[in-house]
Amino acid sequence: MLIVFLLVINSGRIFFLKYERVDTLAVLAPFAVIVALLQIIAWNADLFSVLLLAVSFLAFFTNIHGLARSASRLYVDHYSPVFIIFSVVILVSSLLTGFLIIRYAPVIIKASDFGVTESRKRLTGSFRDGFSEAVYTDKTNAQFYVYTPSKKKVDDLVVIVGSDKRGDAAAYRPYMIMLAGEGYTVITCDFCANDGRWFNSIADQHLIRRFAMLISYMNNSEQFLKQKDFYTFGMIREYKAMMNITGTEFGSGKKFFIVSDGMADTAADDVMKQSGGSVQGVFTLDSIPEYRTAGFGFVEQTDPLVSACFGLPRDKTLFIPRYLVVKTIDAIKGKNK
Repeated sequence: MLIVFLLVINSGRIFFLKYERVDTLAVLAPFAVIVALLQIIAWNADLFSVLLLAVSFLAFFTNIHGLARSASRLYVDHYSPVFIIFSVVILVSSLLTGFLIIRYAPVIIKASDFGVTESRKRLTGSFRDGFSEAVYTDKTNAQFYVYTPSKKKVDDLVVIVGSDKRGDAAAYRPYMIMLAGEGYTVITCDFCANDGRWFNSIADQHLIRRFAMLISYMNNSEQFLKQKDFYTFGMIREYKAMMNITGTEFGSGKKFFIVSDGMADTAADDVMKQSGGSVQGVFTLDSIPEYRTAGFGFVEQTDPLVSACFGLPRDKTLFIPRYLVVKTIDAIKGKNK
């Protein structure tokens, strides 16, 4: 919304900035570009952030002449028709994007409200050589997330959540928080190692990968789903890496329970068979009919714009993640009898 505000003031000045005033508001255009880039670096790309970055760049190029005049302390004598047209386009685009951001805002969920401690750790390394905690100068090759119950654990199992690549850790966050709130340690990891590529292109960069996955699926869903064997191979490595990372973090000898979704299901079964008993069971989220966004995560809370594509509204009641937590606990208890 800060970016929207900057763009609206910048482009809307054609209506209130009159003659004989220095055009200093032109500087808001490059500032909007900087904030838009920082937004993507901090939270990864989605439709709104990419759209705002594109509009910010349009505003920047539209205002180059104004920036030069402002730097030279020259006064505004008039706005050209072309500048006015582009400013109106930027103004309308910014206001529309702002409306959509508010309309499809994610549901705010605080881990502390559920008695859960949420932590994230940067890791460096590869699937071949293993992963370790990254220092400031290391490249981030994985983001390891841990959700720990504040109250006494009901089970010593570590629950691993394997996300379909149309989702990421953030897309499953409501479910993981609520499962941890029931007394389970829950972990997941977003990998972006050089030997774990999915596109073999710039789309593998963690800042834009989920957005690229969504575009790839929507562009040709049948072709995307035909790649399940390739995704199974990749997810087997991710599950095993998460088990190794967990051993490093919490000590060896842990027992695991895997929760999978969509393209990650087959890999979860294969890892359990190969685990020698350390993986106690598997629960597939997409086996529950009420979970209608299989492969995408809990977008009714985390990405209401995507959920709207399924005909599902933004849901503040958290019904689906609550329901799937119940089903997951039933599966865990069934495997532990």
